[in-house]
Amino acid sequence: MLRMSILNLLIALLSVGCEVAGGAGVKSEASIPTTEIKGTATSCAVVLRAQQGISYSATVLSEGDWAVFANDLTTISDTMQIEDKVVYIYFDKNLSGGSREAIVQVHFSDGAKFEGSFVQQSHDSTIAISREWAELPVCKVSDNYIYNTHYGQLGANNNARNYSYCFDPKVRASLWVAYPLHKAHTTGSGNRDNSSFGYDPTVSTSSQANLGAGSYKGWYDRGHQLPAADRKCSQQMMDQTFYATNMTPQQSNFNQGVWGVLEGRVRNMVCADTLYVVTGAWFGGEHNSSIDSSTTDKTGNKCPTPTHYYKALLRTAKGNTGYSIDEVRDATQLRAIVIWLEHRNTANNTMITAADCISVKELERRTGFDFFPMIDDSIEDKVESTVEPIVWGIN
Repeated sequence: MLRMSILNLLIALLSVGCEVAGGAGVKSEASIPTTEIKGTATSCAVVLRAQQGISYSATVLSEGDWAVFANDLTTISDTMQIEDKVVYIYFDKNLSGGSREAIVQVHFSDGAKFEGSFVQQSHDSTIAISREWAELPVCKVSDNYIYNTHYGQLGANNNARNYSYCFDPKVRASLWVAYPLHKAHTTGSGNRDNSSFGYDPTVSTSSQANLGAGSYKGWYDRGHQLPAADRKCSQQMMDQTFYATNMTPQQSNFNQGVWGVLEGRVRNMVCADTLYVVTGAWFGGEHNSSIDSSTTDKTGNKCPTPTHYYKALLRTAKGNTGYSIDEVRDATQLRAIVIWLEHRNTANNTMITAADCISVKELERRTGFDFFPMIDDSIEDKVESTVEPIVWGIN
């Protein structure tokens, strides 16, 4: 789901304003469309509106002059060449440890005045990745974890996000892989026969499993966390699903049986809105007797095997609202669930039942990760505590 950017919003606002109040007699005024700025933001817009020929002077006041106009100016003056204009205030990420405020004053030559302010929140330096993506868990800085996002071609977009991951070199695998899922991702020219298993070029090869020459030793497949079939949209995106950072050693019957069935069922859950997915491998439990505690890659590197796998899912309840997740304020308008499976030799059993389902809140308790932080705080607890397998087609 695509969110309208601030720039597009401003253009839309300005366009409407011109249609309604164009021409002579335009009231001179100014506004700040966004007054709460994230700690990672680096600019803020000020919208000016006045009759052509009216001059203005704009000043930004901030302690230490952390907020400035272009060319490091704190005051700018100009004449309105058109009735609507946007000027920008620039600053750095807020590493001050607290929020900070800037005051904006605008004086027009016809006597009109404006004074407003905006607050930039503190940037949390403990967060390794900060993105407005609904599928992305909180990425806490760790001495061991490696976070990264791969991008690729999706329709006309040559730089669409593919998936993000949290890679743990100790187990030579990602603890989770997070990605959006939509019909646009599952249809296209991508062909897995043209893809090859190999190293992720963004991570040291010494930390990854060597899977290019074959699978793990024994009866363990190179199990995708983001399925290749979820990225038929382009060969580029599909190829990236074959990186070692997207692989874990999965027992063959499990991988080709119940796990493959689950992947297909998740694809059937896509909607007009986006389905947000986090696939994870958990190494913290006890191994089923049918699973070895570890295997090796083709170089002989030890590769621990997960004790459990899961898929955490989030989408709008209706599936066709057009809303971004963070715009929803009614808990009944969102649905979330986790399918939690023990890693074992499942033989021919491909059943997935309500007994395999847990809440997002329970998943957070088990793994220690904070999932779906974009959900509004006022409804987050209810959404993440609710488990309704039936609405996901699971009995």
